[in-house]
Amino acid sequence: MTSFLPGKTWVRDRCDGPLVIAHRGASAHAFDNTMRAFRVAHELGADMWEVDVRLTKDGVPVAFHDEDLRKTCGVDRLLCDVSAEELFEMTALAGRQAPAFSQVARLAAELGAGIYLDAKEGHAASLAIENLVENRIERVIVGANTPEYCAELIAGGCPYPVSILVGPGRDPFAIASACGAELVHPCWEQASDRPDRLLDDTFFRKANSLGLPVVTWHEERADVLAELVQMPILGICSDKPEMVRPYSSDPLHVPEIVCHRGACRIAPENTGASARTAWDGGFDYVEIDVRETADGQLVLHHDETLERTTTGTGPLAGRNLRELQKLDAGNWFDAFFKGIRLPTLSEFVLLAAKGNRKLYVEIKQADAVKTAEEVLGNLSHEQVFFWSFDQSRMMQIRKAYPNARLMVRPEDYETLEDCLSAYDADIVEFNARNANPGDVATVRAAGRKVMLAYMGDDLNVLSELAQLQPDLLNVNEPFLVRKMFIQSEKDGTSDG
Repeated sequence: MTSFLPGKTWVRDRCDGPLVIAHRGASAHAFDNTMRAFRVAHELGADMWEVDVRLTKDGVPVAFHDEDLRKTCGVDRLLCDVSAEELFEMTALAGRQAPAFSQVARLAAELGAGIYLDAKEGHAASLAIENLVENRIERVIVGANTPEYCAELIAGGCPYPVSILVGPGRDPFAIASACGAELVHPCWEQASDRPDRLLDDTFFRKANSLGLPVVTWHEERADVLAELVQMPILGICSDKPEMVRPYSSDPLHVPEIVCHRGACRIAPENTGASARTAWDGGFDYVEIDVRETADGQLVLHHDETLERTTTGTGPLAGRNLRELQKLDAGNWFDAFFKGIRLPTLSEFVLLAAKGNRKLYVEIKQADAVKTAEEVLGNLSHEQVFFWSFDQSRMMQIRKAYPNARLMVRPEDYETLEDCLSAYDADIVEFNARNANPGDVATVRAAGRKVMLAYMGDDLNVLSELAQLQPDLLNVNEPFLVRKMFIQSEKDGTSDG
């Protein structure tokens, strides 16, 4: 059997934009260097995962950043003084189990992800590299924090390209030339508010003359990322990989995406965390559910009762706001989100207004006019649309706010004509069962927008819905939809 020999030339062959490298996994959405962080990174579209590797007392390479357990477990012990079994047990009790690096390598092979290996210790990195080769992972970069270790890796015949990490105020090219690094990685996230401006034409001419691809620091500032993605960079690290290659409905001529309860597969539904993830991913709308408390306050919550998504019990309508805000609305989803509170509508609308974002507001059980007043007092009519199972609420909003945008569903009426005339809705939502080209054409002829709703993850269904060329898609899996449209564009089969 021929041994697997990874190549190094791939780092110079890329021409379709920077690789998305999830820093310690999607560490803005999960505990860093955990299996969940790496799985979420994959869902968010990351091409590679940056992984820190260290050795336990019994010589097991593990994905772990710190040299001690104080931050992760509240224990004053060095990682090198505990066995792998002890580490797994302690981190599991802390709600963020550290994985063996071999688990990470197997997952990367399964999902087709690359690895950016941050070599914290020499022998740990050597064993990790063996795992990567065993799993036949081609796309790997080994990062060295010191010139000495970089030179040692290269002299030792590292089968993967080696990058030198360089802090602010140091010349990355002089250091790379001295130690033989095959890539440069400026760690300049704290150099200024706009570190991207340090990567000027002179910088890239020098990098090109030396044949050195460039990987950047972890970056989560939208204005900085917007500039970095235009540069001749091999890869960009980020705690929020969704920000590096965001969805855009404009240039691709694809639907506006409505994220049902936010990015509800990544973060707890109807929270600021799920909304920010959706908007950071470039998606257009976040759908929210509004209910009214016993003391007349408007809050975001889907269910009539509290059990499923909070630490409370019983009907939400029977509790006042002060009681509700003592509940935990995040830990049910994952321990990473422990402590998130149930948001008020006013807080959420201000969050949307601050970022000039869009909302789809579903009124579950609340005063319709009061809800519309709160929303439209901060967002323009173009930034929001409303819907409720209770059609009388829609009538109330239409009367109080004639310019408000409303949604309607054909399934709630005997005929499509009745649906269109009910309250002169601006958006008509079909689902995967009742959507058809004829009705879509009728809605368009009536001057209304078409929205298709599908909460599943079957790509065949999503593809069939996309072929109807809706104006909006209301989905639980926005990142899967993004992947679908990116792939169709690459294949030259975009439906636009």
